[in-house]
Amino acid sequence: MKKRILALLLCLGLLPLGGCAAMLERGHVSSADHVDYAVEDEDESILRAESYAGLVNSILYMVDGHRGGGTIRLYHYAGDVEADLAAAREAVLQTPVGAYAVGTLELDSTRILTYYEVKLTVRYTRTAREVEDIPDVMGLTGVRQELTRLVTEGRRSATFLASYFTGDEALVEQLFRLACQGAPELFRHHQLSASGDGAGISVALYPETGARRIIEVKLNLPFGADEEERIYADQLEAVSSALLGGHSPAGESYTVEELTALVRGAAGAWEEEGSDRALDALSGAGASDFGLLMAMEYLCRQCGVAAEPVEGAQGVWLIVDTPQGSRHLLPEFLRPVPPPEDGEERSEPELHLYTDRELTELGYEWATSLYPVCLDNGSAEG
Repeated sequence: MKKRILALLLCLGLLPLGGCAAMLERGHVSSADHVDYAVEDEDESILRAESYAGLVNSILYMVDGHRGGGTIRLYHYAGDVEADLAAAREAVLQTPVGAYAVGTLELDSTRILTYYEVKLTVRYTRTAREVEDIPDVMGLTGVRQELTRLVTEGRRSATFLASYFTGDEALVEQLFRLACQGAPELFRHHQLSASGDGAGISVALYPETGARRIIEVKLNLPFGADEEERIYADQLEAVSSALLGGHSPAGESYTVEELTALVRGAAGAWEEEGSDRALDALSGAGASDFGLLMAMEYLCRQCGVAAEPVEGAQGVWLIVDTPQGSRHLLPEFLRPVPPPEDGEERSEPELHLYTDRELTELGYEWATSLYPVCLDNGSAEG
């Protein structure tokens, strides 16, 4: 708690960060080199301030300490007290802890001889323990790590304080989908992330905008989903082990080309509305592009080949690791080859793995900042 108090005070009173400084950009804020608030008479429920910055930081001190009330005495105050109280209240409610944990915040002032006495009353929607337990993360990377933990650890919710993250709810939902797609064995999570109706996942940002916010994600998985996914994961591991055991690599380890051929041979057929599950794709059932991609990703991970799902304007595909570097693998190269007609020979497609430049030239669009770079530093062909 002390660490978070210090961070808030530094942010609001001392550091020239854009989001924090904007809240205190007022003409009468004192620039004198002195502490802008202090405890009065060794009673932490009574604070003394002389500036707008001191007023805001005093309220934050009370809120971050989860106090239900207190008193702030404004000495030598040159501003419009009532107007500043309204502005300070709004400023505090736009901080992460204020937006997340405060239900109501009341400020009443009384003039007493040489100072103003402000009575503070706060009612909270979260407990002090809930606020204290919120972990801090940094930037896009920290947000992705928390969402990955949410998925892989089988939790139903995650709450964390993200600094230097300006994304919106849509970006958080996209990062959640990528976290789900990065775990091919969690088929229930795939169904949840693909529902599109908002019933499976809820995302809330406190406050909604800014570079420092508390992010709350809640999942609505069906009863028994954990056991279903455990059984599914065991089945997927057994099927993939049998498949790999029956097809040894030509060299010391499997190549992307070899794993692609295994997926094509294992899947019964490609169906646009086929199964989205990796297990079905590896068991001979009709599979969709997504199911084939999840099967390929799972085999890659089993064989130590880095593979990462990509969500772009044209759908989902993979970025895989090759001797030439990272490359894009499109789902059409995983689709089973239809049986040849009479007199025709069966023809396997020639695999092509794309660089960023090549895929862009084909018209594909994706958020390049979220994924490994596929540089044109060697052959892009398999």
